[in-house]
Amino acid sequence: MRHFKNKLIHFLVFGSIYLNIEIITRALGNSLVGFNGISELSLCGWTSLWMFPIGGFCAVIIGTLNDYPGYYNLKMWQQTIMGGSLIIAVELLSGIFLNIILGLHIWDYSNNKYNFMGQINLQNSIAWYILSIVIVWLDDELAYYIYRDEKPDSLINYFKKVLTLQ
Repeated sequence: MRHFKNKLIHFLVFGSIYLNIEIITRALGNSLVGFNGISELSLCGWTSLWMFPIGGFCAVIIGTLNDYPGYYNLKMWQQTIMGGSLIIAVELLSGIFLNIILGLHIWDYSNNKYNFMGQINLQNSIAWYILSIVIVWLDDELAYYIYRDEKPDSLINYFKKVLTLQ
């Protein structure tokens, strides 16, 4: 039961976080500037509710991997490569299904440099690797606060481990 509860919490927490990340990045990226007179300083952003299950699903997978010694005993940079690559794969497959097959047009990176099929691009892919570090840390934090598992290092230390190849 612990694992189901843990994964449900991950899904809800990370799905919500992902929605907010999407809104903030679009607001800061001025994606609505000029739309019906919206100005740069309005900081308006938007997202699709499809981002909730996509973000939640990615976190559940990475959190599940983080439950196994074969993953959490890896160096942090290896966990980051695996987690970020997983997010990119989910984004690509979600984009193909939602945007191309179903024609929902939720996102389109065709105008961005270094995109693949308009569904993933280099800029966002770098962000997904960074986000995977945060997901592993938050997974460890949730395990500490909910189940009294071992207290994790600070988020800054997780980033330091990646940068020093630990």
